[in-house]
Amino acid sequence: MPRPVTAGIDGSAASLAAASWAAWEAELHGAALHLVAAWPSLNGSGLDKSESAARRRWAVRSLALAADRLSSRHPSLTIHTRVLDAPPMEALLTVGADAELLVLGSRGLGTPSASPLGSTSARTAAAAGFPVTLVRPPPHLDETPSDDAPVLLPLDVGHGRNDLSAAVAFDEAALRHVPLRALYVWIPPAPIRSCPVTPWEHGPSPRARRAERLLTEALAPWRRKFPDVRVEEVCLEDVPTCAVTTATKHATLTVLGHRVTPGDTPRLGAVAHASICQEESPVMLVPHA
Repeated sequence: MPRPVTAGIDGSAASLAAASWAAWEAELHGAALHLVAAWPSLNGSGLDKSESAARRRWAVRSLALAADRLSSRHPSLTIHTRVLDAPPMEALLTVGADAELLVLGSRGLGTPSASPLGSTSARTAAAAGFPVTLVRPPPHLDETPSDDAPVLLPLDVGHGRNDLSAAVAFDEAALRHVPLRALYVWIPPAPIRSCPVTPWEHGPSPRARRAERLLTEALAPWRRKFPDVRVEEVCLEDVPTCAVTTATKHATLTVLGHRVTPGDTPRLGAVAHASICQEESPVMLVPHA
């Protein structure tokens, strides 16, 4: 039996979008969907008794509404709900460790309106030792994922840390029956300018040829393991944050490897942070093995 796909709910539009996306993902994997809301008991909430009780009722109601909505759209999907008696980040890291995937809204109810990324979602994703998908609310929360857009896989092929993110990306592309677009970006010496490897006026430069070779070599074992997945290899001289965020506009899902930063102040890397903040497509963060 596969592990569940778990989504965090707080009643916000982003968390409802995350739950909706998680339901589709659970069906793809043949897994159950777990909807969780984190709200600590009175002693851990810092609120008086009446306000703490009201917020806990809100958590229970948000779970029930989300579960009812998703049950009608996914009648064959097994859905469980649970209120977690712990601070949000602690609770999400605990349940996420037992899940196939943790899915969170990019921002919660307490996030300032000018900020596209909430602190709880960002810190949880940065500290998680398991895959976490962050979802922004689309214009229509009930819309289904795109049927033909590729899965985007940005790779840092020079450091040999891509095995887990590549495995996840190829698997997601295979389940969706969509292409996989592998992207390798390196910063040119100077000046910085957006310049694809091909076409070149006099053929690819030595740096470009090396980039193409490294990307092809990194993808070779995954092409053999997933022969039915159509792969597009893209190499760019550019600023990584710019190139990746531009590429996510044309992807159904972006799968990014990232370095886990445990401790009191976990932070996402620049590419992950920019991708989540600037685009509407979900971003799956996969920790380096």
